[in-house]
Amino acid sequence: MAKTITNVFGSANSSSNLLASPQQAVTKPEDREISLQEVEWHDSPKDCWIVIYDRVYDVTDFLDTHPGGEDILLEHAGRDATVAFRGSGHSAQAIRALDKYLIGSLPLHERLFRKLGGIRLSDIPV
Repeated sequence: MAKTITNVFGSANSSSNLLASPQQAVTKPEDREISLQEVEWHDSPKDCWIVIYDRVYDVTDFLDTHPGGEDILLEHAGRDATVAFRGSGHSAQAIRALDKYLIGSLPLHERLFRKLGGIRLSDIPV
């Protein structure tokens, strides 16, 4: 049986609720911080993550349907693909299409674009 603990605000919480992991507190994918070091581990056709504009995407399920073919995604698997993405002329609509693959964002200290004083590009979707 879980003990009931009264917090500093006077409301009672079950002790099992107090032990919730940090992952459970994340409500949106972009709120999850994923380091470049973690991204590096996901560099295969069965587990393919890329970074575009400081956001991390799991594009494993997109490999077969990517209009440019899976090879270009695999070439950048486990790395920041922003330069390749921008260089191939993708539109803001293309980046929005990636939203369903969004799994997190880089920590602030690893970001280049989405931070105060970062690189400013007018076509980066918010």
